[in-house]
Amino acid sequence: MSLLNAFLDQPLPWLSVAMAIAAAFLMGFARSGLGTGGFVVSPLMVFAIGATDGLAVVAVLMLPSAFLGVWQHRGEAGPALLRPLLPAAFVGTTIGGLLLWLLVSDGAMALIHRRLELVVAGLSLIYVAMMAGRNWIARVGGGGGPPHPLGIFLTGTGLGISQTVANSGSPLMTVYFLRQGLDKTKFVAAQLDFLLVQNLLKLVPLLLLGILHLGNAGSALVLMPVTLIGSLVGQRFYQAASERVFFGFYIALLLIGFTVSVLLMIGRDRVLGLF
Repeated sequence: MSLLNAFLDQPLPWLSVAMAIAAAFLMGFARSGLGTGGFVVSPLMVFAIGATDGLAVVAVLMLPSAFLGVWQHRGEAGPALLRPLLPAAFVGTTIGGLLLWLLVSDGAMALIHRRLELVVAGLSLIYVAMMAGRNWIARVGGGGGPPHPLGIFLTGTGLGISQTVANSGSPLMTVYFLRQGLDKTKFVAAQLDFLLVQNLLKLVPLLLLGILHLGNAGSALVLMPVTLIGSLVGQRFYQAASERVFFGFYIALLLIGFTVSVLLMIGRDRVLGLF
């Protein structure tokens, strides 16, 4: 099986390759530079190569960027943030795996792909709205002071569920930590530490359900150098960017995620059929 089949067996192979390369770079850049990225990378990769292969490829690409990001930001989060997050990774992945089984266990492949497209796109649009209204959420929801362990656990569980079914969800944690007045250093490091554990765990349901297999895992390996380059660029950005520039790039990624998610809601096959 060719490592390029996931890209070339598409209606528009050139577009699939270009979007997959862009998604792989953003995976590394956003994870190291912003502590996030799935909300834009996941819909972009799903649009590039389809729902099941897109979810599998992003899940594999998250691993090197997660390892590198944790190493780059080691020791910055602190044990008080990390203790509630580790059990949340197990709980969220378990629930997410069950939901993913419900999505893919019944129906023709076209129906399964459409369900996954809608889930990925719908969650991405929710996260766009959350980040756009993060200041309003902070005012209405209170905040200030150190994050509560129960709140961290519940937020981490929700993120684990979303990561397992759609490879996205970090805006949940970003909004929660911003409500508590944490600066970018602590919440970026906390998200990266959590996501490393959770991304390793979610490989289990992906493998058991047959979503991740040797074919698309090989395709992810082809893109992995692009992700590593993105991680190095993202780390330089993180070190140099002001808070204003940092969140400006975050909003730019959200806009990309919003645009691609709208296209997925319309339907990948329908949109590509216009060309």
